[in-house]
Parts: sequence; C-alpha cells; structure tokens
Amino acid sequence: MGFYSEHKEEITTLQLIAQMLGKIKLEYAPQEPQWAHVILDITPRGFTTGLLEYDGACFEIEADLIKDQIIVKTEENDRMVKLAGGKPISQYYSELFSTIITSGFDISINTMPQEMESKTPFEDDTANHYYDSNAAKEILQWFQFAWNAEKQFIAPMRKRKVHPGLFWGTFDVSCILLYDKFEPFPNDNMVIERAAFDEHMIEFGFWLGDDKFEHPAFFALPYPFVEDHKLAVDDSFPRGSYFDSDMAEYLYKIKNDVKQNETGNVKQFFDASFRKSYDYLEWDDISHCMEPLKMEDQ
Repeated sequence: MGFYSEHKEEITTLQLIAQMLGKIKLEYAPQEPQWAHVILDITPRGFTTGLLEYDGACFEIEADLIKDQIIVKTEENDRMVKLAGGKPISQYYSELFSTIITSGFDISINTMPQEMESKTPFEDDTANHYYDSNAAKEILQWFQFAWNAEKQFIAPMRKRKVHPGLFWGTFDVSCILLYDKFEPFPNDNMVIERAAFDEHMIEFGFWLGDDKFEHPAFFALPYPFVEDHKLAVDDSFPRGSYFDSDMAEYLYKIKNDVKQNETGNVKQFFDASFRKSYDYLEWDDISHCMEPLKMEDQ
C-alpha cells in the first residue's frame, strides 16, 4: 500500500487545517501573480503563514507538527491550539478563531474548502477528525524533502521565479519559473486558474498522492498546457520518469520511504523536464538563466 492510500484520512484532515491558515493568508497578504502571496512557508516544525499585518499590528500562525499545536504568534504572546486525534475540523476552526480574536485580530475567512472533495464549511465539518502525530511528522518530512530538492534546483536560476512553498488548495509543495510572456487562461470564469496561469511558466512540484496515485510524486507542468502531444523522456531523466498526457505533465513517483531517497535524483528530474518543457514552449534566449553563479561554493 502506498503512502497516500495508507494515510488518506490523516492527509485530508491536515490539508483542511492548512486551508484555514492559507485562507487567512489569502485575505491579509498583499496580492502577487500566480497566487504567490498565499503560499504557506515550510518550517523546521511544520508550515506557517509567515508575517502578516492587520490594522497596524503583525502576527503569524504556524502549524507546529512536532509539538502538535497551532501557534498564533504576536509581538506580546504565543497562544496555542492543540492538534489531537479525534478532534473535528469544526472544533479546530472554533478554537483557532477564538484564539485569534483573543490575540486582538478580528479577522474572518471564507470557510468553504477549496480544490478538495470536501465541500463542508469548516464550522460544520465533524467528519474529518483524523489528525495523527506520527503521520503528520512523516508528512512534514516529505514536505521538507521536497522543499529542499526544489530549492536546490530553482535557487541558482537567473529567471523570475516563485520559490518553493505549500500550495494549500492542492496540498502540494511547488515552485515556478516564469518566461515573462503573457498568456491569459482561456476561461475567465475559473477564478483560481485565471490568476494561476496567465504567463508562460513551468511549475515544478511534489504532492503526496491522490485516489489515482497511491505514491508520492514529483511533477513538472508546462503552461500553456501540452495538448495532443506527448513530450519525450530520454536518458537525461532518472529511471521511472514519464510524461502523462492526461495530466499534461512529467511525473516521477517515489515508492520508497522518504529517508531512502536522494535529492540528486529529483534535481535530475527537474533539470531534464525543464529542458524538454522550454523546448516545447519555444522559449528563446534563456541560456543565460543557467549560467553558474560567480560565488564560492558553500
């Protein structure tokens, strides 16, 4: 059984908790292209909104998966909400926003989950109550592994980019390279997609799996999307890589434990899929973006 199949309920519960933090960031972070402003930062202990401002005061909210708590941080205090098995999403929502208000921030969010099977507002969700401390820590290890691999790949690129972080809608850790060519999404009625996909770009990411993919996987998604075409996979890719025409992206599944995988294989996948993707998108004059940095090795 794959990691997703084994931990689907725990993953869903944790994603809903991430959505609460993400929706707070959505409301109070200054807007950026490609929804870059809503990404949750991966931390040594979990994931966080990072620094936010409300009515002249600063705050941060972190899901600490090591100590099993959500922390509302202000200049004066840290206030905690306990993460525990059996506690439903409705209770997390009530306790979190009560804590936020007690901290002096009268904020509100849209409580309907986004990009998920679950359509129950947070305040009414008693079905998802499957937080598990061990599973949460393993999920954090996967996210940190993905963040590190993506950061090593994208950091030296001389290109406009969105750095790795947790996209809470789809619960993937992803980063983006942009080509600075405007390409509006064809359906302006799709609110999320029209802002996410409006420039030539390649997204590089990782997700824990889903009902069709029981194992965690890395992906590379070119935009404009690949249609009626199957991009090549050659010896420059790590073994097991392939292009999925239905998803219009390169995939590299990982069937082993996170501790058994090396970042180098993932970076090889990103390097190879980057080259194949920008060839397909016919990006010109990008050779400079891979020029080595004139810095001493770390």
